[in-house]
Formats: sequence, C-alpha cells, structure tokens
Amino acid sequence: MENLIISNGVKKLILIICLFFLIPVLVQAALVPCGCDSCPCTLCHFFLLLDRVVDFLILEIVPIAATLMLVVGGVMFLTSAGNPNTVEKAKKIMTSVIFGLMIIFTAWLIINTLLFYLGYTGPIWWQIDCPFSCTCP
Repeated sequence: MENLIISNGVKKLILIICLFFLIPVLVQAALVPCGCDSCPCTLCHFFLLLDRVVDFLILEIVPIAATLMLVVGGVMFLTSAGNPNTVEKAKKIMTSVIFGLMIIFTAWLIINTLLFYLGYTGPIWWQIDCPFSCTCP
C-alpha cells in the first residue's frame, strides 16, 4: 500500500478533472439569482447568492465529500495489513471527517437555539428572501 504514493502532478490533474465536472453542476444549481436584462442585480441578490452558495456546499458537497473520505479511510483501514502507520492515517481521516461534520452541524444548532431563546420571531433565519423576485430565462 505504501507503493501507491501519488505525485503532486497527478493530484493536480485529478483536482482539475473534478472541477471540470463540478462546474456544470454549479451552473445547473442556479446559484446566481439575477443578471439578465429584466432582472438587475441588487444588494439583496448578493446576499441571496451567498446563501445559495452556502446551502449548496453544506447540502450538496459536504455529504458527498464526507462519505467519500469515510470510504477512503475505511478502505485504508481494511487494506493496511497490520501496518501501524497506515492504520493511524486511516483513523485520522475518519475522525477528522466525523469532527468536521460535528463542527458544521453543531454551529448551525447553536445559532438556531440562540435565536430561538432570544425570541427571534421573524422569517426563518437561514432563508433569505428579496423583496422582489424575478426569473431570468
């Protein structure tokens, strides 16, 4: 397993290929809410764009990446053949993924709980609605 060291050039090529396939997904996700002739962009649309990017990352990318990294850690653990270095790397990968997910979702829970106890009764805090909406063809 130690002979499967990937060079930096191959890692960059894999990253470029992943981004090449990810760009159409980003465009298809309709992250940009304005910009056509009938719908000029405003400051509210900028915050809506940020909201859509965060939602896309947390709801679309993070679960896929976390699952992939857990699978990688599990495969490394199963194929370590008793090598303590590989077992340690696999455990580090899996614990890092678990702690990362816990940090992301605990932060959301803390903010939600804090706003609830402060008496926030407005619209749902994680959804941004612009006062006017338009759709571009």
